[in-house]
This record gives sequence, structure tokens and C-alpha cells, in this order.
Amino acid sequence: MTGRRLALVAGSGALVPRALAAAREAGWEVRVLTLHPRADLADEDPFQIKISRPDQVLREIRKFKATHVCAVGGMHMSDRERETLADFAGDKEETKAKGDAKLSQLGATLLKILGIPFIGVHEIVSDLLAPEGRIGAVGPDSELATIAGFAFRSARKAGELDLGQALIVSGARIIATEDIAGTDALLVRCREFRARGLVGDGAARMVLAKVSKPGQPLHVDLPAVGPDTVTAAAEAGIAAIAVEAGRTLLIEREELVARADAAGIAIIGFAAEDA
Repeated sequence: MTGRRLALVAGSGALVPRALAAAREAGWEVRVLTLHPRADLADEDPFQIKISRPDQVLREIRKFKATHVCAVGGMHMSDRERETLADFAGDKEETKAKGDAKLSQLGATLLKILGIPFIGVHEIVSDLLAPEGRIGAVGPDSELATIAGFAFRSARKAGELDLGQALIVSGARIIATEDIAGTDALLVRCREFRARGLVGDGAARMVLAKVSKPGQPLHVDLPAVGPDTVTAAAEAGIAAIAVEAGRTLLIEREELVARADAAGIAIIGFAAEDA
């Protein structure tokens, strides 16, 4: 890795410090740029990104002489920030509010200005991508497997509309989809639905599905599931979690699986063609 210089764009979440440590262990020289302030990265003297000044971000990356750029963690932007980024990247579409899928394309366009490639976090931290099939000790019965397949296919259809990456089904009924508040908020809503007796009071079991959006590149904002996701899913009464094999990040996999096994939650990896 001699001569490899990585501009690490840090979003939210626990994966960021793990990716930073793994990159340095692999021999990368790293410059951290943060979208939002993070106390745990203060020692890195990070460059604070101002979406209103994308030219400054590019200048910092060029100054560092980065050979690669990696975006890690959740990237949350307001509509105004998205519009600013689109204008700078030369996107002239009349509809200025950009969804997440479009946002990742705009980010790639900006890096083309510098001639620097994106790499995915899975290329830095090994063993992150979900495998196909059962993940963990708990396997679904035939009925739950059918529900999980329905949830997976439904999530892919929602992705075509550039909605969130996750949704929850109860049996053969979609009960909630992810919005800009994220998966944690989705699970809180499901827990509230259950407390009100709207779901979970019959034979229909609930499944959380997380998938990438159609055409989404591997290097930006892949769906992720971690131990806290499993804990929140258990509290919401989720029986299984369906993820996209090869395109979903499993954060702290050993702890994630341990919590799922303890809660009796099946985790299943589906291939994209299963959609």
C-alpha cells in the first residue's frame, strides 16, 4: 500500500473508527473529512466539510494528494445542501431536491473532476459484506422464509422510487417504510404500532428488509445492519431480518449474530436476482 493516500469522508455510525484503524493498519496514509462533527475523531484534526463550499472539499483532497476516496457511515444532508451539491456538479435537472441514489452519482461526478476513484469501505475492512443464506444459528421455517422473500422483493421495489433502503412487512402486508429518519426510527414506529395492537397480535410475523437501491454503486451508502439494529428489531417484535447478499454491510458481525441468536431472530441473505 506504499504511496496510497486515502481521503476518508466520515459520516455517522460505529463503522467509521473501525475503517480508519483498518486503513492505517493496511498502510494507507489517511486524511479524515467529516460531514458532521464527531467527538471521537477530534484527535484527527478533521477537515469539516461545508456542503455550501464543495470547492473547498475538493481543494483539501487535492492538497492531501489523495489517491483514493472512501465514504464511510451515514450521510445526511438537507434539501438545500443537496441542491448546492447538484448545482456545483453541473446537474441541470429542474427537480432540485435530490434523492440518495442521485446524491451518490453526484458525489462520483465531483471526484471525476479530480480524477480520483472512489473505493468501498468493504475494500478496507474485510468480512463486511453479507453472505447468501442463513447468517447465524437461527434459521427461518418455510413460512417465515416466504415472508422474508416478500419483504426483500418489496424493499427493492421501494428502492426504485428512491425511498429508504428498508421496510417492514407483517405477513403479506407492508406496514412501514424507511424515510429520511433512518432504520432506527422505522423500528421505533413499528414498536409503537405493536404497542397499539396494530401489528403483531396474530399469526403474521414481521420481517425487516434492508437492500441497496437499484443502480446504487458499491462505494457509497450501502445498507448496513449492526448489533443495535438487532436489539431494536427485537424490541419491535421482528422475527427475521432479510438483507441483500454482497451489498449489505454487517457491522460487528460476531456481536450482531450473537444478539440475533439470543433474540431468536433469523438473518437471511438474499441474492439480488431473488428480487
